[in-house]
Amino acid sequence: MSADAAETVNKPDPQADLLEGFVAHRIVFVVRAREAIQFSEQPGVNLRGALYQALIARFSPNAPIPGLPYDVIRQFLEGLDDANARGRDLPRAYTVEPPPPNAYFGTGEQFEFSITLFGQAVSYIPYLFYALRDVADMGIGFGRGRFQVVRICELNPLNGSRRQIMDPHQVSDLRLPITAQTIRYAVDTWRSDQVLLRFLTPTRLTDHKALVHRPLLGVLLRRLLERAQALVEQNQSQAQVAAGLPRWKAEWERVGAIGDDLDANSRITDHTHWKDIMSYSRIKGRSSPIGGFMGQARWRIPQRDVLAWLLWGQMIHVGKNTAKGDGWYMVD
Repeated sequence: MSADAAETVNKPDPQADLLEGFVAHRIVFVVRAREAIQFSEQPGVNLRGALYQALIARFSPNAPIPGLPYDVIRQFLEGLDDANARGRDLPRAYTVEPPPPNAYFGTGEQFEFSITLFGQAVSYIPYLFYALRDVADMGIGFGRGRFQVVRICELNPLNGSRRQIMDPHQVSDLRLPITAQTIRYAVDTWRSDQVLLRFLTPTRLTDHKALVHRPLLGVLLRRLLERAQALVEQNQSQAQVAAGLPRWKAEWERVGAIGDDLDANSRITDHTHWKDIMSYSRIKGRSSPIGGFMGQARWRIPQRDVLAWLLWGQMIHVGKNTAKGDGWYMVD
């Protein structure tokens, strides 16, 4: 082990401490088009909408009753919880990783997309499998092109390992979870003093309530810490949440300051562009902007203080509209 690696191993790790016990599972669906499928400029909207309709139709067909708690399917999809100390809005316990913008697949062509589940949301996998069959028959995209499921896999994006967990004949247990320890190993084996972020879907960040039109690492890290904290707190008691607040605040300040410094002194390239997209919400009854910046940007990171958080970000996404596929990036 090199001296740098040894120093990293022995150094206190706020990320591992704050995310101890937090687990993410990325599930990849490999499908084949039975008819031509044309996605929109943000396919995540098409996928999330189709899965939402299928899950509600199959498992929660009746309208919510005022004054009664949401059933588990609607709570999973809509992120609502009357008991939440911060109000009813919760971050969705999943993200969507869609095909590329405006993707077209002809009859017989294979393509894939994924859904990442966090914490206890892994228990919803059987519901998703059943709903996906309905989506396959219902069709997706412009013209509602139908498809068939070829196989379902789990994926570790940190090293590219993939394992089939379901085919027409059998279902296997999950064995490739992403945890704080998994992230720590990726940091320890990182062999570069640079990091390239490839923003695969629109990333919509705000700073002091104003849109940020380019990838500022300080802003990105602060929003990422806030999202990670909210996801972790979903599975914690009120006492655990209260006890962790000072540590989250200290890490938010520390990591944000490092990001600001990297923006000022260590940015190497910024090849991103802004993409405006509107999405109609049946729940809200109106269209809302979900656009953001896409492309790639590179920084030199002589210290690895922020690398663990950036690696987590490619799992949990960052910014707004993550349930519709926004804020998905990969780290190279």
